[in-house]
Amino acid sequence: MIIILITWMAIAAPTTTDDVVAKPFVVSGSIKSLGTKEAPDKTLVVRDRKGNIQVKLLPSTIIEVHKITTIGDLDGGSTIHVLARKQAEQLGAGGARYPPMLIQIQCIVTGSFKPPKVPAKLAAQGLVWTSGTLKSVENGREREVGEYRLGTALGSDVLQIERKKIKVLKKRQKVFLAGYLDDSDRKNRSLEAIEILILDPRWKKYPSTHDLQSRKPPLRKKKGEDPPEEDDLPF
Repeated sequence: MIIILITWMAIAAPTTTDDVVAKPFVVSGSIKSLGTKEAPDKTLVVRDRKGNIQVKLLPSTIIEVHKITTIGDLDGGSTIHVLARKQAEQLGAGGARYPPMLIQIQCIVTGSFKPPKVPAKLAAQGLVWTSGTLKSVENGREREVGEYRLGTALGSDVLQIERKKIKVLKKRQKVFLAGYLDDSDRKNRSLEAIEILILDPRWKKYPSTHDLQSRKPPLRKKKGEDPPEEDDLPF
């Protein structure tokens, strides 16, 4: 009888806050409102297809703004990341020499960016990430990174990524969120934001540069366990 009573009490006991485990989550939506009187710079409400999400901003939350620029508009000395195939120096007719080049350029990124793993289909074609400092050569007619000449026009698109403060966020702005979701109460979902990205809809190479659906943060470790190393994060 005592055993039955204890079992019933365990089942009937309410779930505490400590019992709720927020899960890794990614979502796209639009900002419905920003801040509260109590925390003007620490919260926002984002609406997705399922309704509203109360978003908590942490001191470590990353906010990025993406925009498209061109190779020709980048300053010399900028760090760029190029997904392309490397071609060794070529010898032409009459002994002409053509410098090593990056060809079949898939995309170019500059700013706050860590090159991800190359998608399998592109890796099979010999494409790799090459990172380095941008240099102007041939009297400004061409560009070079590392020892490689860029086999593309100066008007080619580049994704420029800048990290910003919360003041860059605006009402009705479309955003991509990654963080930890608590949906134990379906009518009051909440999310601790790890990153907020303001994407450029003109950039069509996100599958190569960001793979948005794979940007979920790692599972949270139980109390007493070490936090994940920085290299374990998918971004």
